Amino acid sequence: MENQLNRADLKLALIMKHASTGLAEIDRSGKISSINLRGEELLKPILIAKNINGENFYTILNSIAPAISNKIKNFPAKAGNILANELHSFKLSFGEENVERHFNFTVTKIFSDCIIVDFDDITKNLLKEKAITELVAEKAVAQGKYEIASNVLHDIGNALVGFGSYINRIKRSLDHADPENLQKLNSFFSLQQPALRSIVGEAKAGAIVSMLSGISESQRKNKEEISKSITEQLNIINHIREMLHIQKQYLNGHSAFERKPVNLRAIINDCILMLYASMEKRQVCLSINVPDKLPDIQADRTRLMQVILNILKNSIEAIDINAEEKKITISVKIKQDLLSLLIADTGHGFDKLTGKELFTRGFTTKASGTGLGLSNCKAIIESHEGTIGIASDGFGKGTVTTIELKL
Repeated sequence: MENQLNRADLKLALIMKHASTGLAEIDRSGKISSINLRGEELLKPILIAKNINGENFYTILNSIAPAISNKIKNFPAKAGNILANELHSFKLSFGEENVERHFNFTVTKIFSDCIIVDFDDITKNLLKEKAITELVAEKAVAQGKYEIASNVLHDIGNALVGFGSYINRIKRSLDHADPENLQKLNSFFSLQQPALRSIVGEAKAGAIVSMLSGISESQRKNKEEISKSITEQLNIINHIREMLHIQKQYLNGHSAFERKPVNLRAIINDCILMLYASMEKRQVCLSINVPDKLPDIQADRTRLMQVILNILKNSIEAIDINAEEKKITISVKIKQDLLSLLIADTGHGFDKLTGKELFTRGFTTKASGTGLGLSNCKAIIESHEGTIGIASDGFGKGTVTTIELKL
């Protein structure tokens, strides 16, 4: 009978020793009577990080989960379950590194001087569950965003169609208002000037011819200027349509990427035209140092426009409306086999910590930002086998964006 009891005790001791969770037997003072292998493994990092010994379990609990220590000490009954599956989170510091841990505790009082503490590190499982939950939530949010974005793109497309038709009507009306008729009338009066002198006098005859000449020249210049503006507006509408087309392809899961020879100077000019009103409203001075003749690069024109527009828009918004100096400088240089585009502004700038996060997807310094703009810019430039970098000497010292593309 005694041998059977000894064998049972041995089996129980072996089971506890090799259990998959930490098991510790403590007395009423917290002194550890016995602890299994898993328990020693779990406690070792805590003892090192907290610089404590492992003789008393209350000392360990007070450093990571004091509430559990109090519950054990204040448990009134002689025996029973003190707590079950109670989660406690804490941080361990190893030099400059902080590690977060999540432990699950179950404590049972066998009798007054025998308490069993079952504990385990569930950090990996908890983080995995959290990641799954966040992924599901992100997918739901992303789906909602896609639906909203799809509707917005559709509405913008419809608005552009209407806007384009109105501009075309203005163009047709302008074509019908031919200033040559006024020029012909001016020529007729010039030829009839001697007859006019005899009727209204020399001074008045000269004034009529001069006035008609001035009106004719003014109308000709106005027509040229309006025609030029209409052409530019129609080009802008076409560029916006191209960008909308690409964004719709993104939403539908397709990515059309077509490289053709493009001129960077022309792209910059189009971007400036699209943002001219914003710069004028904020009274931002624009300085352009770009050679008239640049070698073409193989690129997707619309995507490069998307990048430059985003950078310029960020620069405009970064400049305080009440700032003394409000300036954006665009320059292009050729360095061996690279075309280097620099966009510098006198905006609020940023510190080194912010600079490290700028291209991180989802990171933003704007109250209403999405954190996708610069991330998308980086992806587009890298898809062109180029590089993009943003630098600042600190707050209030402006920003310089450098884009390098292969010739």
